[in-house]
Amino acid sequence: MKFSSLVPALVALFASGISPVSAARILMAGDSTMADSRSSIQGWGTPFAKYISLPVINLARGGRSARSYYREGLQAALVSQIEEGDYVIIEFGHNDGGSPATSDRAPSITDFGKTLGDGTQTTEVKDANGTVEIVQTFVTYEKWFIRDIIAKGGIPVVSSTTPNGDVWNSAHTEMLEPNRFVPYAKMAAGSFTQATYVDHYEFVTIAFETLGYEKVYPKLFPNDHTHTSPEGADVVAQAFVNGLKCTNHPLANCLTDAGYALTIKCRFVTLFPSYPRKGLVNLTIVQFPVK
Repeated sequence: MKFSSLVPALVALFASGISPVSAARILMAGDSTMADSRSSIQGWGTPFAKYISLPVINLARGGRSARSYYREGLQAALVSQIEEGDYVIIEFGHNDGGSPATSDRAPSITDFGKTLGDGTQTTEVKDANGTVEIVQTFVTYEKWFIRDIIAKGGIPVVSSTTPNGDVWNSAHTEMLEPNRFVPYAKMAAGSFTQATYVDHYEFVTIAFETLGYEKVYPKLFPNDHTHTSPEGADVVAQAFVNGLKCTNHPLANCLTDAGYALTIKCRFVTLFPSYPRKGLVNLTIVQFPVK
């Protein structure tokens, strides 16, 4: 990979009209890849706290999807805690696949997956107790979350899902294209001028490809291809911080010394990058001092 130095950071958020504000706290919503854990696996939300100077409240829960986080009342519980100026990081996707007919976590799809649920499709399902649920699409659940955060005076930060550790090409030189939930997250964020978007998948890809396959899988994924070790969680957390810096996000001004010390590695991307990745004009990674 080719590196250059002293290249200006990408300016995206300010062009979108979002002003940097001093947030009281950061609240986090997601699944086990973000959640705190005391076992051999760890979500990235835990080490993230050491890179950010604001208090972090990690409300991610293992096994949750955008749909189940909403249905179980976890979304409402988080929104009730928001104080004006709080940032809320939303990241789902690992548990959001499948069909709502067979999974209580899957979002709405139609035509047996031919329409993948990026709009306003709904599916009616009934549980074993006869309770009817109108299942929404992934995009709708994320839009509802963003809407409710904004209504409480919070600032939504929509983050794309992270890649599994084993999604590499056959030569183990590049990671594969993201699944559909990455552009879905981008789509949801792009519906609100008050929301920001961090392509966490892309920045974790940069981190993993920089390390190389042998240092990523299974070294950073001791139990399976989804859940990271504490060391792996730290790599994923650093990748999110890198994303904040590369997009000139207001939170990049709220880092600790450890956060500012992290080297920046950016592809030439925009706030809402086009997919597939191979279609980008320039895949060169640029590297330059933080300060």
